[in-house]
Amino acid sequence: MIKRTFILMLSLIITVGSFFPTYAGGSIADLQQKQQALENQIKEYRKQSAALKSEKNNVQAEINLLDNELNALNLEVESQELKKQELTMQIKEQEQQIKNLNEEIEKSNEVLENRLRSMYKQGTSGYIEVILNSDNLMDALTRADMVQMIVESDIELLKKIEEQKKQIEVIQVSLEKQNNELVAIIDSLQLKQQEVQTASNSKESYMSSIEQDLETVQKYEAAIKAQSAQIEQDILKLQRTDVDYAGGVMLWPAPSSQRITSFFGPREEPVAGAGTNHGAIDIGARSGAAVVAANDGVVIFSGWHYSYGNYMIVDHGGGISTLYAHNSKLLASKGQSVSRGQTIALVGSTGYSTGPHLHFEVRVNGVRVNPLPYLR
Repeated sequence: MIKRTFILMLSLIITVGSFFPTYAGGSIADLQQKQQALENQIKEYRKQSAALKSEKNNVQAEINLLDNELNALNLEVESQELKKQELTMQIKEQEQQIKNLNEEIEKSNEVLENRLRSMYKQGTSGYIEVILNSDNLMDALTRADMVQMIVESDIELLKKIEEQKKQIEVIQVSLEKQNNELVAIIDSLQLKQQEVQTASNSKESYMSSIEQDLETVQKYEAAIKAQSAQIEQDILKLQRTDVDYAGGVMLWPAPSSQRITSFFGPREEPVAGAGTNHGAIDIGARSGAAVVAANDGVVIFSGWHYSYGNYMIVDHGGGISTLYAHNSKLLASKGQSVSRGQTIALVGSTGYSTGPHLHFEVRVNGVRVNPLPYLR
């Protein structure tokens, strides 16, 4: 987990004085020192921001897994509930059948009891009466057999009904057992649902705290960036105003390529944080290709920038300067005089960059202008 103490530390740094004041009247060396200190802070903020974003992605992945697990549990509970409903209906049907059979058994018992009671009361005379009322001996025997068959049939029917009742009762016991097992399964699933939901709520709460921390870090980073940009403007304002512009149209700064991949002005953001107002032209070139000075001048900055990567600023006099960014290597140092067409860097993809290219700016009194009118 990302510790909140780091966020508190950032807050204290900002409060105590990490925002250096603007020294428009100081030397370029002083301003560059302040610029470098701010760049280092930006690196730390970006590192912390990346860690928070990584943690946020991890937590989101865990939340997604928990959501998937919860959805699966919900579906399983619904499935088991449907099975339980079907079993409940079957049990009710079996109960109704047992009830009907009990009623049928009672009726059959009553008929059989009445018949047997009547035969008992009549005794032998009953059979004599059956014989006397017969037309002949065969008829008498037939009537006696029929009486016996009726009684036996009643008994047999009663046995069958009893047997059927027993079979249904066995089925009912089995269904009730299955129903009890389903109830236990559903209870277990619902308990698991509660556990997963609790875990998901905890992750959501943690996600909220991460987002707050990330917002804080990004706020501090934006403030430092603004301060860094201001100091960069101050550096450019301190360039050699007492020296006339070197003169002439500027030389194309990337001899190996004439391909402009991004023009000066508004554009879609190619990299998060790179900005949508492009204050330069991007010249697509292979990594390691030569970057040359657009005109005679003096290097007033050569170093690293969180966005520009390895970059260099050359002062050409008269308030005009050029900036060369995203280089893989810088070949001229601060304070060095350079001549028009001299190789001062090599094309790269450092800082905020989507691939090897030269980011080329022209600044007039520190303000970025469209470079194309200044180029041959």
